[in-house]
Amino acid sequence: MNVDPRLLQAIVFDVDGTLYRQAGLRRAMMFRLLREMALRPGSGVATFRALRAYRHAQELLRGTEVDGDLAAAQLRLASERSGQSEAVVTRVVARWMEHEPLALLGRFVDPALRAFLVAARSRGLALGVFSDYPAASKLGAMGLTEFFSVVVAAQDAAVNRFKPHPSGLAEALRRLGAPPDRALYVGDRHDVDAAVARALGVPCVIVGGRGKVTSTVGWTCVSDYLELQAILFPPKNELTQ
Repeated sequence: MNVDPRLLQAIVFDVDGTLYRQAGLRRAMMFRLLREMALRPGSGVATFRALRAYRHAQELLRGTEVDGDLAAAQLRLASERSGQSEAVVTRVVARWMEHEPLALLGRFVDPALRAFLVAARSRGLALGVFSDYPAASKLGAMGLTEFFSVVVAAQDAAVNRFKPHPSGLAEALRRLGAPPDRALYVGDRHDVDAAVARALGVPCVIVGGRGKVTSTVGWTCVSDYLELQAILFPPKNELTQ
């Protein structure tokens, strides 16, 4: 990892798939969607189609220059692709992506994450979040709000670009007051999170890999936060060796 823990000033985190296990949450939400489809077949199928179009719209908009508001552009594109009105897509997204998951998030947080955040804060590190979607309610649902002084979303007016466009991470670092070479970005996708970090010259860690620590150009893969804590915050006697 191309960062000296002794020089580190700030850590910025992605949220979805990074602060919680996204695969587990998606399975739980799929169960709820299937139940909705069984009870209300017509509306259930329409809900599934709207959510799929909304997620696909995000991938189509990644890194592109958007005229006007990014959130509105995603809704408009999802409406076109799903054949449903923007009002319907908005209601579906608000329920199934913003509200319904909140009660489940706590189940899928890495048990070692809180200890890692406590260790980081105890060393005087500034902590922030940069996510493609607004994250404040998710942080609250996970009980993590207290750790983060800066929360930035791609849909914020100051950013208005999805990752891997670097403007969101740059904004987070600006608010944290940390230069890129004294910061670390933690994510779960090397094609998105490592790419946005590389664009700014920020070292990156991808959490969720299997096996031993592996490194490649610009990013390092670790299995979990226990492993990351051992790398960044080893016992003091190891730092002096």
